[in-house]
This record gives sequence, C-alpha cells and structure tokens, in this order.
Amino acid sequence: MFLELRMVFLHRAGFRGIVFCALLGAAMARAADPELSGFVKDENDAPVAGAHITVRAAAPASRGSWQAETDPAGAFSVALPAPGDYRIDVERQGYYELKDRSIHVEGAIELMLMINPVREVFQSVDVNEQPSPVDISQTRNQERLTGTEVNDIMYPNSHSLRDAMQLIPGVVESRSGELHFNGSAESQVQYVLNGFNIADPISNQLHTTLPVEGVRGLDYSSGRYSPEYGQGSAGVLAISTENGADAFHYTATDFIPGLQIQQGIRFGNWYPRLGVSGPIVRGRAWFSDTFTSEYTNSLVTGLPDGENTRSGWLGSNLLHTQVNLTPRNILYADFLALVDNEGRLGLGPLDPVSTTQNVHARQYFGSLKDQFYFGGGSLIELGYAHNEFANTDTPQGPEFFVFSPQGRSGNYFVTSTQGTTRDEVRLHGFAPQLHAAGTHQIEAGVDTDFLRYNGDFSRTGYDLIGLSGQLLSRTTFFGSGIFRVTDIEVGSWILDTWRISKRLQIDAGLRNDWDRAVADDGWSPRVSFSWAPFRAGHTRVAGGFALTHDAVPLDPFGRVLDQDALTTSYSAPGVPSGPPTVTSFDRGPESLKIPNATNWSLSVDHQVSEHLTAGVAYLRRRGASGFDFVNTLAPDAPPSLLPLPNGAAGGIYQLETLRRDNYDSVQFKVHQTLAGQAEWMVSYTRSRAQSNALVDPNLPVALQLLPSFVPLPWETPNRFLGWTYLPLPFKNWAVSALVDARSGFPFSAQLDTGAVSGGVNSYRYPVNFDLDLALERMVTLRGYRFALRGGVDNLTNARNPTAVNNTVGSPHFLQFYGYEGRHYVLRIRFFGRAKK
Repeated sequence: MFLELRMVFLHRAGFRGIVFCALLGAAMARAADPELSGFVKDENDAPVAGAHITVRAAAPASRGSWQAETDPAGAFSVALPAPGDYRIDVERQGYYELKDRSIHVEGAIELMLMINPVREVFQSVDVNEQPSPVDISQTRNQERLTGTEVNDIMYPNSHSLRDAMQLIPGVVESRSGELHFNGSAESQVQYVLNGFNIADPISNQLHTTLPVEGVRGLDYSSGRYSPEYGQGSAGVLAISTENGADAFHYTATDFIPGLQIQQGIRFGNWYPRLGVSGPIVRGRAWFSDTFTSEYTNSLVTGLPDGENTRSGWLGSNLLHTQVNLTPRNILYADFLALVDNEGRLGLGPLDPVSTTQNVHARQYFGSLKDQFYFGGGSLIELGYAHNEFANTDTPQGPEFFVFSPQGRSGNYFVTSTQGTTRDEVRLHGFAPQLHAAGTHQIEAGVDTDFLRYNGDFSRTGYDLIGLSGQLLSRTTFFGSGIFRVTDIEVGSWILDTWRISKRLQIDAGLRNDWDRAVADDGWSPRVSFSWAPFRAGHTRVAGGFALTHDAVPLDPFGRVLDQDALTTSYSAPGVPSGPPTVTSFDRGPESLKIPNATNWSLSVDHQVSEHLTAGVAYLRRRGASGFDFVNTLAPDAPPSLLPLPNGAAGGIYQLETLRRDNYDSVQFKVHQTLAGQAEWMVSYTRSRAQSNALVDPNLPVALQLLPSFVPLPWETPNRFLGWTYLPLPFKNWAVSALVDARSGFPFSAQLDTGAVSGGVNSYRYPVNFDLDLALERMVTLRGYRFALRGGVDNLTNARNPTAVNNTVGSPHFLQFYGYEGRHYVLRIRFFGRAKK
C-alpha cells in the first residue's frame, strides 16, 4: 500500500510562506518500531544539508524529543519509541523555520520536508528564520549576516556590501579603506563566492563589488573552521547569492538621483540598483540577476571649493542560475562583470587634487558547479571558475611627488597597468555516513589554482622637503618595470564530523597546501568540539585549535622584477651630500614559507529564551612566516614612513618570511529576533592586534622589521556595536538604527626626514562614534509596493577625523582633519506588484 499526501502552509500575507510537503510511504513494518526518514529540500528541490530535525510527541502528557541532522544529500533518519502522533520542527540558518507540523506514525515513514530560504519581504510576518545558535552541530566559530539584515539595518553607505561587513562584530574598516577581520590584514582572510575564491591574486584582497540585493548571506568563520578552506589564516568569508524561484520577483532601489545636504545643497552620490529573479523553466531551472551602479560625487572637507570633490562611476552585474538536470544532478552557474572608473582617487585633506590618481578597473568572473547526489547520503561536487582582473592607475601629471610637513603635493609618482587571472578547479566529495561510537560524516576534496600576473610600472620620482622648506632628498626610478609572474596552488583536505551523542560533537580534519612560488607546503591540522553540558540543551560550550595558512600573494614576486630606485641626498640647495644610492629588491637566497597562524578559540552561548541568546567568545591567533622585505645593508635602521625607508642610505631589500602578528580578543554578544524581520544585536569586543613589522597600508608587503611588537594601524582595543530594525506602533512603519563606538586608530609621529619619532603607532586618533537612525514606511501605490526610508548618518555630528598632521615641528602637528559631518539619507525601494 502506498499513500501520498501533500500539504502546503502559506502565510496570510501571501508573500513568503513555508511549504511542507510530505510523501508518506507505508510498507510492511512493525508498528512497534516506527522510523521517520526522508529529505529536506529548498523550494528549488536542492538538498539542504545541516538542517536540524526535532520530533516531539504530540500528546501534552508525553515527554521527550528525538533529533537528527540532514547529511550533504539532505537525508535524515529518526527512530521513534512507539507509533502515535508527533510534531516535527526543522531549523536551518538562512531558512525559515518549519514549526509544529503534525504527523501520524504507524510504521516506517518517509517524508520530504521543504523549507524556504530567507528573503526580504514587503511587510512584517510572524515567521522567524533564526534557529537556535546553541545548535551542537555547529562547532565552528562563526558570525552570520543575512541579506535581510544587510538591506534593513541603517549604516553608512548602505549601497556597499563592504560597508555592510562592519555590522559583523570584530570587523572594522581602516583609514585606507581596507577591511580588517579580527585584527587581521584584509589579505589574511579568504573570500569565496558560492564556494569559489574571488580575491585579487596580486594582493589577496577583496576588490569585487557585489549588489547588496543579490546576496543571501555572509558567513565569517575564524579560529576554527572546516579544512575545506585554507587560504586565510584569519578566517574565511563565504558569500552566498540569492536563487530564483517559480515566481518572478523584482526590486529597484535608489532609482531617483538624490541631493546631498552638506556645505549647501547639490547633486550628490547616486546608487541605482535593479534585481529580477524567476523561472527559466518552471520547476526545472531558475535565475537571479542583480545590477548595481555607483555614481560618486563625494565632498572632502578641508579643501578649497572646486578642489574638494571627486567623482566616479562603477557598474557591477551578477547573474546566478540553477538547473536541475535530474532530481540527483544539479548544475549552478555564476557570471559577474564589473567596470569601475574613478577620478581623483586618494583625495583627502592633506592630499590635494594634483596628488590623486585616475583609476580604470574591470573584473570578469564565471563559474560552473555540478553536484551529483548518490544513495546513502553520498555527494560529489565538481566545479570550475575563471576570474580576471585588470587595473590601470594614472596620475594627474608628470611632476614629481612631494612629501612636506604640510602634507603632499605635486603629482603621484606611479603609473601602472596590471592584469591577473585565476583558474580554479574544485572537487569535493562526501562519503555515506558511518556508525562507530556515534556517527561519522567523512568529506574530502582537492582545490587547484592556476595564477598569472602581468605588470607594467613606470615611475617618475618624489622629493622630501624639510621643515625649513629645503630639499632633503630626491628619489627617481630606473628599469623597465615590465614583468610576468605565474604560480600554481594545490590544496587537499579531509574532515571527519563525529557526532558522539546529541550533546557532543567533535570535528577533526587535516589540510595540506602546496605553492609553487615558494616551493613549500604547509600542513594544517584542525580539531574542534561542541558540547551541551546540560540536559536541556540551552547552553553550548565550543572550542578548538587550528593551524591555518594564507594564500601566497603575487605582488612581492612582481616587486623583485620591478624598477629600482636612485636616491640623492642634499646638504644645501642644489648641493648633493654624496653620490646617489641605489635601492633594489631581490628574492634572496633563503627559502620562503607559506604564512601561517595558530588559532585557539573558546566560546559559550546560552539561549535565554526562544529567540534571545547571549554569548562570550575568546580568540587567540599567533601569525608567523609573513612576507616582508628586509634591507640587508641596514637591517637595524630606525623605522621610517617614506615609500622607500632609509632611501638616503640605499639598500638591497630581500624577500623574507619573518613577519609575525599577534591577536587576542574577548567578545560579548546579545542577539534577539522578534516577529518578522525585527531584531536587535549588541556586542562589545576587547582586543589587541600587534606585529613585529612596520605595516604601511599603502604597501602590500612590509619593508621593515622591528625589534618588538607594536600596535597594527587598525588596532581597536575597545569597540561597542549595536544595531536594530524594529516595527513602530504605527502600521507599516519601522525604525532602523546603528551605534558604533570604538577606539581611534593608532599612528606614528615622524621627523621631517620621514623617520619615526618616539614609539611606532604610539599616538591615536580620537574615539570614533557613529549614530545612524532612519525611519521606513511601507506603502502600496496603484497596486505596487514601495519602501520609503529617510535617515541621518552620524546623527550627533561627531567629528571622526580621517587624517592628521604627524610631522614633529610642523605648526599644525597633531591637528586632525577630514571630519565626516552629518549626512541625510533618502532611499526608495520598489518591490513589484503587490500580491492580493
């Protein structure tokens, strides 16, 4: 006998719902030994791995619950004590919960449970997407930011996914615009888009602009995480994109140009974005396409009128598709195209228009990923991606660049054209689940990258001016500056997820990374645990150890093939103090290593109520074998802030792996989700980030080692972060707010010769404080849905400077510049036709 039952539960709003489809198969089975098994899938029939299944007896007097977790193929199995009526819950981060669904069990039952991914909605609904964060199956140290939060929370530059990342506790943006995750350099995190590396191979930084409306979620894992990822000593940021569905969905944001009210009313920045998703073939193939563009007309305070603005245009389009070739074979494809043209890049209070650059950049990314599902929970995933970057930087003129106590002047001294590509091949497989003192889920994989980098550099030179206005030195460059660098990276890994009991899980894995450029390989053992010490399961203790590695950047290998410098020092106007000195770069005779870090982490999370959690986490990271250039002719020279330190003395800078970084942090966090999209979060992080290298944010690789550890330029010992999106008592009104208060970034004082005066990074900017507030109104106009938002960035008009005069003896020494001021923000979003 075979019985099929299909049940659909839709929310009254009709916009998003939970679909629960059950296929009940009753065969000859003992009624006294019932068993639930089946699959969890999303709306496009793709398996949902890691979903938590809870089965409870329906009778009020009955006690007890039975849990299971879906394997990579979405399969699960639960043995029940007796026939009867039960209720089923399904939870998975990034999906809406399936709650209290009734089922009657007599014998062996097979179910198909369908859950919908979280998407933005037009109005609040009484459905929450957040599963319990104390889930024992999650051993990694992870922070998640959903696409809904990215679009709901008020933060500066809300069109920018990079700026949204600062909503994650532990993530800050430095004065140079780089992102820093848990005290790391931007290059020490691996960035993946739907499983593929999208970092620029030259610097390993994230130079990709993605539409915020096209992102489903950001998952940042640090300290302890799967050995599947191995090119980020400080963690991995996994970006997942939206899928299409059988219903068409449209969005349009900021499609009306805005005005900027700052030093008068004028045409300001404009960030129009469009999105469309839907079926290619209903029930078989779907697409999601999002486009973002940025027209910037930014104002820089502290500069004369007419010379205080910079403009540019950027366009980026991301297309994601899914095709179900068969029920067990799914093909995914992505294509990204990005064009960026920026004028006056680098404009600042101490950097006038003449010192800026015009930048023309483009990026193309394409990937294919094929997933094959087999019986018994086994899965194989094969993928290929091609990533291409091209960048041209042009200064405003041919004049020499000038460093003076009053700031910079002249024209920037570097003209460059750079191009790089990455071809990535991935193989990832899951074996059927094994049973031995619990359950074991074994997975393994191989990842191979083929990298190419072409550089063409031409430099004029720069002058160093003293306090009295005299010329101290002049540096020029010679050589072709044309080079080509190639590299091959191979990573392989294996992981055993060992579920000992429903209250204890241990993950143990091993990874190996080999890099041809350094002729070195690194082993990465990783082990982590997750334990519920109390029977109720509302508290989780998790921790672990991981030895992680960084990707090898191509920039230092290009630098040794690049131009050399010639510096002449002057004792009087027009009178050289000696012959010119040469500064060159060389790989050196010493063998190089892949940069690595040891990570120890421990966290405790407690579920206070159904959707209120509190936690504390500790992270200790010790980085070693980082890339740096050491001047073999003057290794102990005093630290200098010039582009070429100790240029007057010359030197041979050899590429070494002697840099070390230290990071320690304790983080406290409280998070609550409410009805619909409403939620709030507050966190406080106490941290320390230090290095033995003199790090210049403008240089990819440090040029000086120090005898002791000093604060990194982005160190923030104290940071309080809080944000919320809450409904107001008035229908269809909501408030969004952000509070971000942190220690000011450190900086060094310098003499007019460029040498550091006093301790490195011994000064600090003032405390940085941001309070952003917005009101949002949901409206329906002529049958179409809109969301109107008006708000203020930096509501308190905090100064928050971005530049400082750091030259000792200057009349403006320790004067701060670049106050951001208060900004008024208007956003209009279009969601398509209102559903009846």
